[in-house]
Formats: sequence, structure tokens, C-alpha cells
Amino acid sequence: MRLVVLGASGGCGMELVVQAAERGWDVVAVTRPSSKVSLPAGVTHLSGDLCDPAFLTSAFAGADAVASALGLRLPGIAPWAKAEDPTFLARSTPAIVGAMKAAGVKRVIAVSAGGVGDSAPNVPAVFRAFIALSALRFAYVELDKMEAVYRASGLDVCMVRPGGLTHGPRTGRAAAMDAMRGPASISRADVACWMLDELRAPVFSKVSTLIGV
Repeated sequence: MRLVVLGASGGCGMELVVQAAERGWDVVAVTRPSSKVSLPAGVTHLSGDLCDPAFLTSAFAGADAVASALGLRLPGIAPWAKAEDPTFLARSTPAIVGAMKAAGVKRVIAVSAGGVGDSAPNVPAVFRAFIALSALRFAYVELDKMEAVYRASGLDVCMVRPGGLTHGPRTGRAAAMDAMRGPASISRADVACWMLDELRAPVFSKVSTLIGV
């Protein structure tokens, strides 16, 4: 498996890179020029403009799939906090889709969030309130737009909607679910493990799914 990981410097992205390398996959870690990253031996690192179709097409050459952990960079979750680049997902997602098609790559699995789009009624009310009262509400609007672009792309797509992300260990207990209950949290390590397991299937079972433990 040759896997291109977008957003490899972030929490979920780095877990995807490390765990895919542990599985013996051929991994290409792609980051923005402003990102700092330390990668496992044998992983190819590419740094460039993730809104540039030419750069992305080159990065995707020969890949079997793309795993995206891209999101909006927020300085905090205070209600007044603003994203570093509010239009990043709106600009990068169409570029990613176009580049995948140009490179002949048909599968993409991307980290979204529990509560995005039609999953909102299926997460705890306290979780929805937290989103609505924090800067996360801006990110959720953009994640919804990101999902719409992927769904309309004609690619084999899976939008992964985890609950609150933690730095906890990999438990191997992550699973797709119809609704989240309790604390609705999951470690980034478990999110990455679930995504890589899903990539082993010939096609994705769902376009979008909540995952939890």
C-alpha cells in the first residue's frame, strides 16, 4: 500500500504516518511549509502548498489512497478565536480532488468531526453546546463544506467523524457507531488505527461515519 498522508505534522496525521509505517506501507507524508515534523525512517516527506494542484498531483503519483488529517489551525477554542487561514479547507479540498483525479488515485479517507452535517443529532447535547459556544463552530462550518466537496467528487470517499480527540493510547477498540454517548471522546491513535484498517477493504462501507470507543 502506498499511502499519502496530508497534514502529517498534526496529531492524527502523525499517528497515520507512524502506524502506516509500522504496517510496512510505503508512506508519503505531506505538510505545509510552515510545519515542523520528525518522521520515522523510510517515510518520504514532501512540503508544499496544499492548495496547489500541480504540487498535489506530483505528491499523489503512484499512490493507492490518500488519508487527510487537514483542518483549520485555531489559536484556541475561546469563542472569539479566529482560524489562522479561515478559507484553507475551502481552497485545498477542490485542489486535492482535482489532483487525485489527475494522478489516477480513487480513494480518500479524511478526518472530519462528530457533529458535522447530519451527524449533529447523534452526538451528546453537551457536546453540541460546547461546539456552538466555542471557536469550533467556525471549524465545523468549514468541515461541512469540505465533506460536501468530497461527497460530490465521484471518488471512493470516507469521512471519519470522531468525537473529542485526546492524546490517549491506542486501544484498538474504535468502531463505527450510529450515535455517540457518554464523554464522546477518542484518542488520535485510535482514530488513525481505525482509518488504516478501513483502507484495507476494497471499497469503503460508508461515505461518512461516526467513530468512537
